[in-house]
Amino acid sequence: MIALMPGSRLPVRRNPLRMLCSAAPWRATGYLAGYLVAGPALFAVAATGVVLGLVFMQFTVSVALTVGSAWVVRCCAQVERGRAVLVDEPIPYAYQEPTKPGLVEQLRARCADPVFFRDCVCLVVLFPFLLLLDLLALLVWLPLLAGVSLPLWFWSVNSTQADGSRLHGPWIGGPDDGDPGVRIDGWPTALLVAAVCLALALYASYLVVAAARLHLTVAHKLLRPPPDPLARAKRILTEPGPLALVSTGPRPGPTTDAGPTTGAGLATGTGTGLAPSTRLTTTTGLTTSEGHIT
Repeated sequence: MIALMPGSRLPVRRNPLRMLCSAAPWRATGYLAGYLVAGPALFAVAATGVVLGLVFMQFTVSVALTVGSAWVVRCCAQVERGRAVLVDEPIPYAYQEPTKPGLVEQLRARCADPVFFRDCVCLVVLFPFLLLLDLLALLVWLPLLAGVSLPLWFWSVNSTQADGSRLHGPWIGGPDDGDPGVRIDGWPTALLVAAVCLALALYASYLVVAAARLHLTVAHKLLRPPPDPLARAKRILTEPGPLALVSTGPRPGPTTDAGPTTGAGLATGTGTGLAPSTRLTTTTGLTTSEGHIT
């Protein structure tokens, strides 16, 4: 199961009334509606850039045009990343940069970059699915908002009948389709329909926010830098190890009286250091030597 991005500007409240009055559903509406306009334009530009890039790759003299096509796709991806500010922080990005000068290195760095292929998937391959997701969510949400505001404008709608007479008020499931419908021709009917739409809109706000979070999740999964497989190892190397908690200071020496020590021992005075008059005595075989440490 895909974990949806929370979205820093899409908080979900448990109270449906507070959820409807918060800014989350309205930000989600702007994010989804913006894709209905920007999505087709980005798809057309990115798909054209990909097709032209594939064509230009067949000709050696058009390497610069191939690099330009990849740059066009990158710009389209940047626009989609920037749209995320409506519901969250901008999506980060990281592209490979050419290590050597020249058009061939530019082509290799731009077209062989895994991020470039992820951009193409988000802008071209998944465009129909994202567009359908946003469209369905708005088709449920926006008619309910129109129904809530019905008392403000129902009186301005006029319809002409077959006999030439004119009726005031809109139809729900109108007579033009041959199905029985309801005509909103008075304040009581308009207020009743508005109350029903308001009750449904309280819960439809969760739907539109969930659709925006799903769209944001897909954009984050594809447009942000791919995860570093060595990130965990790098984090372990930078964190302090278990030995960092052990004190590395000088250990206090034993409290003994100053005196000679036979063998390889060291006579120390009272305290943590060596007294100036400490006598060092070493024995090697049958030879014994004494000295003073000053």
